[in-house]
Order: sequence, then C-alpha cells, then structure tokens
Amino acid sequence: MRLRLAKGVLVVTLAVAALPLAAGCTIGAEPDRAGATGSAEDQQDGASPAEGRPAELGPVVATREVQFDGNGAGEVVPIKVELYGLRRDQGFLTVRVRLTNVSPDPKQDWQISSTFQGDAPRLKSGSAFSGVYLVDRKNRKQYLVARNANQQYLASADLGAVFVEPRQAVDLFATFGAPPDDVSSVDVVIPRIPVFENVPLG
Repeated sequence: MRLRLAKGVLVVTLAVAALPLAAGCTIGAEPDRAGATGSAEDQQDGASPAEGRPAELGPVVATREVQFDGNGAGEVVPIKVELYGLRRDQGFLTVRVRLTNVSPDPKQDWQISSTFQGDAPRLKSGSAFSGVYLVDRKNRKQYLVARNANQQYLASADLGAVFVEPRQAVDLFATFGAPPDDVSSVDVVIPRIPVFENVPLG
C-alpha cells in the first residue's frame, strides 16, 4: 500500500496499537508503528494536535538539514530533521524525530523506505526506524532499538509505504531500554544523519 500524507491531515497513524512487550525486552530492537503529522504549513498555522500527538513530543533539542535520495535518477530531496527531548519512562527511553520535506518543488516527494534501517536485521515490521542507536560514553555502551515478544521493533514500521510530500512532515520513534540513572546524556545515532552528540536525558 502506498501511503501519502495528504495536506490538511494533522496526524496519520501508520499502524495500530503496539504489541505487548516480552517480560524481559531485548535491548536492541524494533518498532510497532509511528504517527505521521500532516503538512508543516498546517502546523505553523496553529492547528491543534490530534489525541496524544504531537503535544507529547516536548521541545526540539537539535536540528539537522540533510539530503536524501529522491525517486528519480540523481534526484535529492532536502529534509529537515528535528530531534525532541529524551525522557526516561518506566525503564525505557524513546527517541522521537520529525522529518519535514522542505523541497521547493511541489512534485518532489520522498519515500522513507529503508533509509533508517542501517545494519539492523529486517524483521516482521518491514522497513523500520530500526538502525537508530544510543551511545553511552560514560559506560562505553551502545543501546539498540528494543523488540517485543513477537520480535517486532518498538519503533516506526512499514516505512516503505510512506511518501512525504513537500511541506509535509512525518514523526518517527524508536524505543530503547533506558541507560542507568547516573547517565545524564547520550549520543543519538541515526543512519545517514549527522550524529546528535551529548543529548541530555530527562
């Protein structure tokens, strides 16, 4: 199925509710599903967020401007990447980003597909936000995306069906086991995006 984010739609749910976690979730795993916001223009105009999103995202703590391969030969699409604050919650930590297609060409959409899969195994979730990882410099440890009992990543999935139109945005997430309480910051590494270094933990 080819999912396009239609202008005027504030939030599009890419998947249904998350599956329950295994009793000892694996540190280094996959997603459930992500929410996708509507056009950036609509958000700037003050449209109220749909239930649970994006009001819970909190403040943006870092921004990157990157380019990804487009759908045509030699085509590149400019994308704005916004990283939201990291907060511990009952032993877990979730990375949330908003990706906005800032292309001036009204016909230049962008298919996310496997852009952020990195070296992570491709599991039942299909193309997912699964290549993200955290680096705990203090303890010299790397955290991978968590998986549930059904071996699905706890992260945005089915991204092969997501096409982001110009001036539209999509929110992606990936959940991890939280670092120890004495760790005050981590590096957030997302495939094909410059590293977000020393991001504070809440």
